[in-house]
Amino acid sequence: MKTINKWALGIALMVGLASCEMKDELLGDSVLSGDTGFLALNVATANVSTKGTTDQVDEFPVTIKGKDVEYTKTYDSYAELKKEESIELPVGTFTIEAHSPVEFEDVMSEPYYGGTKDITITKGVTSEEEVQCKIQNVKITMSYTAAFLQTYESWTITVNDKKGHVEVFTKEDGTEPASVYWKLDGTVETIYIEGKAVNKTTKEEVSIYGTAKKTNLPGYEDDDDTAFVGGDELKIEANPVQVEGSTPGVEKGGIEINVSGFDSETNEEILIDVEQGTNTPGEGGEEGDGGDVGKDEAPTISLPDDFSYSASTGEGKPASADAKFFIPKGLKSAVVKIETNSEAFEATLKDVDMGGNLLDGIELVNNAGIDKLFAGIELEDRSPKPGVTEYTFPVGAFFTFLDMFTGVHKFHITVIDNEGTSVSDTLTITITE
Repeated sequence: MKTINKWALGIALMVGLASCEMKDELLGDSVLSGDTGFLALNVATANVSTKGTTDQVDEFPVTIKGKDVEYTKTYDSYAELKKEESIELPVGTFTIEAHSPVEFEDVMSEPYYGGTKDITITKGVTSEEEVQCKIQNVKITMSYTAAFLQTYESWTITVNDKKGHVEVFTKEDGTEPASVYWKLDGTVETIYIEGKAVNKTTKEEVSIYGTAKKTNLPGYEDDDDTAFVGGDELKIEANPVQVEGSTPGVEKGGIEINVSGFDSETNEEILIDVEQGTNTPGEGGEEGDGGDVGKDEAPTISLPDDFSYSASTGEGKPASADAKFFIPKGLKSAVVKIETNSEAFEATLKDVDMGGNLLDGIELVNNAGIDKLFAGIELEDRSPKPGVTEYTFPVGAFFTFLDMFTGVHKFHITVIDNEGTSVSDTLTITITE
């Protein structure tokens, strides 16, 4: 029955799409009626610093959508729009939107531009308007001083927002690694920089730790935005410290982190006061002197929000559902346990051996059963190795099996680091017919 429903749905969908295409061919985006005015539109980018695929304004798609009038006009590109000297629109208010000609991804190698503007069209009048497209993601750049490069032979530095964005910089990335751009949701108030470097001469391994917050900006006021937002830039610089006491929380022979905050709107770069640390937990003291570092270095689990989707139509199903583990002290154990109200799914899980039973909880670390499962569905992911500092468990890999069992399925996850600190969280997936 489900197969028939899917077939019928597919036919209905194709008929619907065909109808929409015929309607568009006959009517265009929307039908003009009543009094009209005109729009002369310019689209520009603010403070463009690159010449890449995302900042070519002529390629920006443009949408003009009515706010108090049912009318929408779309252009595949600004170049297409410019072919018209002016655009005729019904009298009313509209929102204009333009953006980079690519998908706005969570992590990008180039900035993503976007902008909106509300306008009013008056009868018989040509309104001249401009949409300024600004950078919508946060730029992260890692750099090393000459002294750092002379002192250390290798390093691993992780930049992390503890909400799913992680970038790891090593010597293999070169001395001038490429910048990355993060899509942040307005809730990230702290960026964590942590890692280790090996001294060329002594072969001593030195810890790196620092946190950057917008509240540490000089001139910050209580009503200012505390979160990192699109257009912000963090320039992170690693520099050796040779004199004990020169920087609070950094010991002799340690490494300090310097961070500059850059606002693309004001074109201003300001040094952010970084809370330095030594990665030495449990010594007490104030934040930034090492006593608070252990707390910040506890393992964390980043999960998507609980969600529900239809097994028959796929409506609501995300492209992925990754559980991301961050374990600064190294991974010792990661256990996943499935709880379900579906008797059929429970019976199936009892027959599946993955180095244990998922109903009771299985250990992911060095789990050959998980490796076999992921290989069988052609995933590159594998079970984590002991001591890794980050790992992504693709819960979405189970969608193939979950689709067969409607009900509420809970993935309980517990992560323990090498110092015995643990964290637990649960992702709930509800599947309907």
